[in-house]
Amino acid sequence: MRMGATSRRGLLAGLGALAGAPARPAAARSRYVFDARAGQLEFTARHLGVLTSTGRFEDFEAELLIDPERPLTSQVAVTVRTAAVALAYPGAVDLLRSPAFFDVERFPEARFSGRATGEGRLERFALAGELTIRGITRPHRMEARLVERRQDPALGREVAAFSAGGTLRRSEFGMTAEQAAISDEIRLTVRVRILV
Repeated sequence: MRMGATSRRGLLAGLGALAGAPARPAAARSRYVFDARAGQLEFTARHLGVLTSTGRFEDFEAELLIDPERPLTSQVAVTVRTAAVALAYPGAVDLLRSPAFFDVERFPEARFSGRATGEGRLERFALAGELTIRGITRPHRMEARLVERRQDPALGREVAAFSAGGTLRRSEFGMTAEQAAISDEIRLTVRVRILV
């Protein structure tokens, strides 16, 4: 589904319905702020090469800068509270908060800062930037896409769902414990729903 300029403007204007009114638009860009109530931030790892576990962060904030005329030049900045990690396995949360992994006492926050590269279109586009975990910063790339757009009869509004995903190697951020049991490659996924 390809959106015209009018639909694109409507979709971007719908961000305000979820995040509140834009805070002080600068020039052609508008600023929107999101938190964990407006989306999900998950990570997935493999265990022993056969099992998969998915955890999430329950406390994060994201700031989005959008130029409605050039959405593929948008910028995003995300801050995650590492202690707010959740995983449904006994002892997993304590392990992830420990010095062997997120080391939340020394590094209470992780960050991603990036921008759309201009590649693709609104339905599928690339984000490139820098990811900082445990005080270590590495380049990070994600692919974002429009998952669906549908009318919600209960709300009387159109709802659009977006997702973005990318992979990282935890060893590049100093997390080398449990290598025999937990995969080095971790998948990050972000999901957001907005009212158009």
